[in-house]
Amino acid sequence: INARAAIQDNTSMNRGLKLLDLIPAYDTHKIGVVYVGPGQTQQRAILANTSGSARYTEFLKSLGRLLCLEDCPRDVVYLGGLDQAGTDGCFAYFYEDDITQVVFHVATLMPNHPGDLQCNNKKLHIGNDFVTIVYNNSSHPYAFGTIKGQFNFAEVVIQPLPGGMNRVHTQAKKGLEVADLLQGKPSLISDLWLPVLVREKALQANLASLVHLSQSASDQYYLSNWLGRLRHIKRIREKVLSEQKSSKHVRPTSLLPDFTCFS
Repeated sequence: INARAAIQDNTSMNRGLKLLDLIPAYDTHKIGVVYVGPGQTQQRAILANTSGSARYTEFLKSLGRLLCLEDCPRDVVYLGGLDQAGTDGCFAYFYEDDITQVVFHVATLMPNHPGDLQCNNKKLHIGNDFVTIVYNNSSHPYAFGTIKGQFNFAEVVIQPLPGGMNRVHTQAKKGLEVADLLQGKPSLISDLWLPVLVREKALQANLASLVHLSQSASDQYYLSNWLGRLRHIKRIREKVLSEQKSSKHVRPTSLLPDFTCFS
């Protein structure tokens, strides 16, 4: 049916539209960021950091834009579970393009709470992120899984070098189907282009983790938000046409191409 029909206002239609509103019109990602200070090797010390080096600070500035959490409307900006009342700090770094929104759970932006000596509040977010960006300024190799978490699938590790250069490599959890592809060879890159490379590596690793988790949980292909919305729109369309056909209320008003056939 290529004709546009007048849609009857009913409960099932309203329910379908409300469910559609719950699916973002963009893909969302949440990625952890930790700073490893000189000589640090343990989770507690790393998570407790509330600042980093000057080069680390400049890296963050170009990784995304700084947002005030309190001012972010949740129906517009993806926050990845960050509390807006101050528990997780007042600010977060955020990146977006035409089809993607990324929030960075930056440990140094989150406060250390009295009585929380293990930094469990920070770990609540970073320990449940699939991918963590590690700015390793410790002069020691960073062991995979130092920040423990059930869903830590990959880490993008930055090792700052003299002369404004950096060594970047990705390490992935054993069992991840694309681990070899993600890890590859280390990259050597300047401070200027470091945020761009690291952000792309982290997004690729996060997408690979989502695909891995989807297939291991249900043996189905990963469904992006865009495709999820399109499939839901098609279900609404089919239901509306079926109801209109049964009630004989179809009144074609114009002819429009059916974009849902491109899924």
